[in-house]
Amino acid sequence: MENILFEYPVNDENRSFDDEFQVQKARANKIKYTVIIAVFCALVMYFLSALFAKAELIFYFLTALFVFVAMITGKIFARYPKHLLHIKATENELQLAYYKDKKSTHTFAYSEIEEIHFADKSYTAVCIKREGRKPILFELNKDTPEQGFFLFTIQKILPAVCKTNSKEIVKKYGDEDDYYNRIYEGNN
Repeated sequence: MENILFEYPVNDENRSFDDEFQVQKARANKIKYTVIIAVFCALVMYFLSALFAKAELIFYFLTALFVFVAMITGKIFARYPKHLLHIKATENELQLAYYKDKKSTHTFAYSEIEEIHFADKSYTAVCIKREGRKPILFELNKDTPEQGFFLFTIQKILPAVCKTNSKEIVKKYGDEDDYYNRIYEGNN
């Protein structure tokens, strides 16, 4: 059996990962439909105010109320993670289970990885290029162990293929211990 160098979430938590993804997806759909309904109601109230001139003020107030509900619900929706990533790094391969609209599983032998680099300046998207295959892009949740894995840990496992600016990362996030201490203190 190969040694596991890194795993997130740990195996005990992984059993419910599929269920958690389904719950998050259902919650996101509810919020999305709430925003759509609130915007529709706001438009209806605005147009009804033109038909009922005497109650115009009430319809304007209701329009503003529904716009406010849509804005608050939209802000709540923006905070939810829209994807999940299960990472398991062993001595010879990297296994990723990526949950966005659906689950996709990828297994990378370290010998076939040509390059790993961040696709944005905020370090929340990573691109993995393999020999003779199309590059795969993964979004990362900010300030999580999955982001920390690609910021710090993968550079120790595969230093030759990681195309990241270590000095810039350390300047922005501190060293590996600082990063993990900060995110775990934030979760408690």
